[in-house]
Amino acid sequence: MKKKICFSFLLISFSFITIAQTVKIKKLPKSIEEFVSMRNKIATTPQGGAAMFMIALKIHTTNPDLAKKCFVAIVDRKLLREGDVYKGFKLLNSDMGLIKSQVAKDKNIPNSYIKGATPKNHYKVKLPYIFEFSSNKYSGSIEAGDFKLFIACSGASSPRPIRMKKNNRGLWKTSNWSSVLVGIMKPPIDDDL
Repeated sequence: MKKKICFSFLLISFSFITIAQTVKIKKLPKSIEEFVSMRNKIATTPQGGAAMFMIALKIHTTNPDLAKKCFVAIVDRKLLREGDVYKGFKLLNSDMGLIKSQVAKDKNIPNSYIKGATPKNHYKVKLPYIFEFSSNKYSGSIEAGDFKLFIACSGASSPRPIRMKKNNRGLWKTSNWSSVLVGIMKPPIDDDL
């Protein structure tokens, strides 16, 4: 009986095991053309598409105007409306408002997803940026073009979900990212008084 219980536990445990996959970004795009070119090479997998969304979020901390264009290029078409941001489209006002407000509260949010950044080192990052993703048996189907990833976050106790959808050109774009905008652990306060 004990062997049977242990074996059952092992089977249940293995069903939730996931393999981490990483995406390395060697440089930060400085224009929408550079971003789209990088996206076209990297976003051919759910992990690559998610990494490009995180790069757009990182760009938002220093160049919000460029980031707005990047978001249009990397989010699912259903989340766009007619506008003058990029190619006749813009991100939904509610989604752009959420990004603005959360990053304004803590500019370290994008850095917390880059490997090597921690609360202890005040979320300092340097290129290349490495993002680590995992999935599980409930993540959906890559073949069906709808897949949920979990991105490692040093500012949280567990990886955070980000949902990806594959478009008609074979590029993976973000369809839900609200969890990656949730607050993170604060760095320790340096008391040099």
